Amino acid sequence: MARMKGSTIRPTSDRVRSSIFNILGQVLNGCIMLDLFAGTGSLGIESLSRGSEKAVFIDTSAKALALIKKNLSICGYEELAIVAREELPDGLSRMHDLGFDRFDLVFIDPPYGKGYIKPTLSRLVDEELLSRDSRVVVESSASGGEEFPGKVGDLMLNHTRAYGSTVIGIYLY
Repeated sequence: MARMKGSTIRPTSDRVRSSIFNILGQVLNGCIMLDLFAGTGSLGIESLSRGSEKAVFIDTSAKALALIKKNLSICGYEELAIVAREELPDGLSRMHDLGFDRFDLVFIDPPYGKGYIKPTLSRLVDEELLSRDSRVVVESSASGGEEFPGKVGDLMLNHTRAYGSTVIGIYLY
C-alpha cells in the first residue's frame, strides 16, 4: 500500500493493525464498515480483505483521500468503497445521505489529544449509525492521548489494550 512520507498522516502500525484484527477475528464476512479519520485507509482496506462487504472512508484531508483511493485501486476494492471528505464528528450526520443506515464495524483513529473520541462516539450513537452487535475500535496515544469513556449511550467499552505508544479500545453496541 502507498504511504505518504513527511505527512501529518499517522498510519496504524502493522503490529497494532494485526492485533486489532486478531481481536476482531480473522473473517469479517458481510460487515458494513466505517473508517473515520481514515488516513491511509489501512484499517478499512484490511477489513475489506477479510470479507467486509462495503466500506466508507472519511477524512478531512484531500491528500489522505487521494491516497485512500490509490490504495483501494492497488488492492482492487474501488467498487466496494465510498471515500468522502467530511469534518468529523459533525459529518457523521450525513452518513445516511451516502446510502448507509447502520455500520457493523467502525474504526476511529483521530489526531491524538484533540478531544475527538467522546464526541465521535456520541455522534455515532445519536445518529443511530450502529447496527445491533456492532463493534467500534478506537485508537489513541498511551501518553497524552484521551481517556476512553466507559459508556456512551448503549455503547460499552469492552476492553483496552496497549501496544507500545498506542492504546486501542474496543466498544460493543
